[in-house]
Amino acid sequence: VLYVQLDKALYGCVQSALLWYEMYSETLKEMGFRINPYDHCVANAEIEGSQCTVVWYVDDNKISHKNPKVVDKIIEKLESKFGKMSQTRGQEHDFLGMNIKFKDQKIEISMKKHILKAIDLCCDDITKSASTPAGNYLFNVRESPLLPEDKADNFHSVVASLLFISRRCRLDIQTAIGFLCTRVAEPNEDDWVKLKRVLQYLRGTLDMVLVLGADDLTDMKSWVDVSYGVHDD
Repeated sequence: VLYVQLDKALYGCVQSALLWYEMYSETLKEMGFRINPYDHCVANAEIEGSQCTVVWYVDDNKISHKNPKVVDKIIEKLESKFGKMSQTRGQEHDFLGMNIKFKDQKIEISMKKHILKAIDLCCDDITKSASTPAGNYLFNVRESPLLPEDKADNFHSVVASLLFISRRCRLDIQTAIGFLCTRVAEPNEDDWVKLKRVLQYLRGTLDMVLVLGADDLTDMKSWVDVSYGVHDD
């Protein structure tokens, strides 16, 4: 057994992630930003009478302000400490696999490429489309043969890929994927049918996007679609 002591953080270690977060968040605080108490990877500052927001995931950043010159100054300060950053400007961006488009004071988020990749990853051909991501039997664990090891591994990979997608822009598949996540240890043929149903639904709704917007931050409205189809009661 060989033991070593690191002089610097090594990428991939749990401690490394914490050290990086502490250093980066402290840098933003020194620049006058306040960390959002609900999401610790979001920081805000009032600059020139308007809000400047920095959102980051490890070392990927999204910086916004109504004045582009303010964004220039923020990037300049960050680059002085962390080095040159590649940049994209405008109304459309690719951030963490999400295609983000600003339009008419709203934001559209889609992950079409990732959805197609998940469909291609499935070892069965997905040629049909489904009208809903799950049937009324979703939560019924029905007896059927366990999947062979290679197919079970494929099941796990596809579910993990869809979990990533469901948390970012396709909230409509969260219920189905939430259940399938509980089945990755020993999936059976019935679970496979349920997974294919989700992929068939996504195939038929490839161009569906998540739209977020607000005309007035003090007047919030939300709609909840109750999923009667998967709950017997």
